Amino acid sequence: MDLRLADAAARAAAFPADVPRIVIATPEQAGLLAALGNDRTLVAASTDAAAIGPLVARALPHAVRKRTSVVTLTSARGGTGRTLCAANLARRLAADRTVVALDATGTGALGWWLGVDARPWSELESLAGELRPEHVELVATTVAPRLSLVGGAPVPPSADVLAMTIAAARELGDLVLVDLPLLPDERARVATARSDRVLVLAYADAASRAALASADVPAAAWVIGSQGRVDDAFRVLPHDEEAVASALGRRGAIGGALGRAYDELAELLAIDAT
Repeated sequence: MDLRLADAAARAAAFPADVPRIVIATPEQAGLLAALGNDRTLVAASTDAAAIGPLVARALPHAVRKRTSVVTLTSARGGTGRTLCAANLARRLAADRTVVALDATGTGALGWWLGVDARPWSELESLAGELRPEHVELVATTVAPRLSLVGGAPVPPSADVLAMTIAAARELGDLVLVDLPLLPDERARVATARSDRVLVLAYADAASRAALASADVPAAAWVIGSQGRVDDAFRVLPHDEEAVASALGRRGAIGGALGRAYDELAELLAIDAT
């Protein structure tokens, strides 16, 4: 309901109280709603799809969400091969669906593995209050016919811009794949909360197990053991230096045993996304 219209509240009152409300409100009206403390009322600043879409997703019962459309990859510590995994999953998943990859690390590493130089996040930061799908499409870098990349070096996006970019990217592709910083980072927390499927990569050494145990890992996350099995691992990526070395030279998709593991993981995500 648009509270800026005179009779909107009266018309909305006709619906049962347990029906979630999505309200378009002025800043003054939004402040009043916040003061009332009704957490069932979701407030947007405009009628733009980028503003309302995420609120609709939050309002829907979980069972209504029939397929995965946002996949995020993170870890409890660095060096787990997360970006390498993200690049290879993006290439494989784009074989038969449109994939929008987001590099939220600010390192440009995902673009390096995909063979492109992505435009910096600063081009979207100025649009924080009104970021729309067409803005994201404009700054996206084409990697392949069904694969594009958003986000490059030298700095990561703000948490707000990342959240809005994820929401906008949902409108542009069949699947959004996000390479995130470590779990404790605010951007990781914001993005995993907006994700349909979270992959957490981890090593099996004692320090990595301790970091994973102390991290706030989402309850339904797929824990992926990197080069060795970890507790509660959903899948394990094998140690395959030869395949990685070959891929480094051409910045291409990885083959060998590691490539077959990526194939299997991509197939599971494809099932999850249909």
